[in-house]
Amino acid sequence: MPAPSDVRNLITKVMGASPADIRLMAQRLHDHAFEERLSPEATREFVRQLGYEDLEAFCADIGLPQHIAERWGRFGVSGEMRQVFSLLVAQRRRMADAIAEFEEMTHVGIDDFLRDRGLI
Repeated sequence: MPAPSDVRNLITKVMGASPADIRLMAQRLHDHAFEERLSPEATREFVRQLGYEDLEAFCADIGLPQHIAERWGRFGVSGEMRQVFSLLVAQRRRMADAIAEFEEMTHVGIDDFLRDRGLI
């Protein structure tokens, strides 16, 4: 339960906000409360496709606190984060495809080098 001073600070911020800010806050609340979320299982699969063992390792690597991994593991991620994960996975696939094409042309083992460093 928030402390009275926290509630007072929130009310002060809302009262000082412009109508556009209030609209954006309402949209944000709606997005997180009502928009369809990516399931926890699909979220875990995304981080595996990004080369991580689990949500905890992913969050630790990008500097997110442990409670975010716990929350994503329980509730999944928002539609916005689903789009970000989709972009990252697509970028990773494009990189792997480019490396494979490069190796076919040059016969240089760059994929092993990058795989050893966790980049693909």
